[in-house]
Amino acid sequence: MAFGRGAVLSSRRTDARRNREVILQAADEAFTEDVELVQLSEIARRSGLGRATVYRHFSDRYALGLAVAESKLHMLRELVADTADADFLDVLEELFEEQISRRPLARMFRELPPADQTRYARRLVAVLTPGLRRAQTAGAIRADVEPADLVLICEMVEGAVCSQLPLPGGVDSVERVVEVLLAGLRP
Repeated sequence: MAFGRGAVLSSRRTDARRNREVILQAADEAFTEDVELVQLSEIARRSGLGRATVYRHFSDRYALGLAVAESKLHMLRELVADTADADFLDVLEELFEEQISRRPLARMFRELPPADQTRYARRLVAVLTPGLRRAQTAGAIRADVEPADLVLICEMVEGAVCSQLPLPGGVDSVERVVEVLLAGLRP
């Protein structure tokens, strides 16, 4: 009898994990769209799950956004580990492309308390630091670049994206600025 109960619990856990992944995938896609705010009800619709199921996994849009960001941080960690020392600029370029293309997620981070923003920035630096140091040792990145500078560079990209000034090329102008920033990291 206990065997049957364990199988049911295991099946429920598997369903819960699958549902969580479906929700995260739907949210990640929603964060690439040009909307001010991604609502949990919209994520429920996109995922094909009920609102209660989404709320069972994520209490609010911040919890969902942080979970998406956590998955992106995990992928970035793997990318840093798998990237050759001389290709660290490609990692940064990927990071900035994510930052530029996921505006609702970036806006949500701006709404977080400063302590939470700082905590995430420190985690980002911790993920990027090994790749930065390897690239510096290989001579691909200037030796005077500090890990904390990477957060400042992210802030510069964010400032360009959020600029209220009319940019003649829109996102293309921002991408050009990113290329200039990346070139400035070379020795």
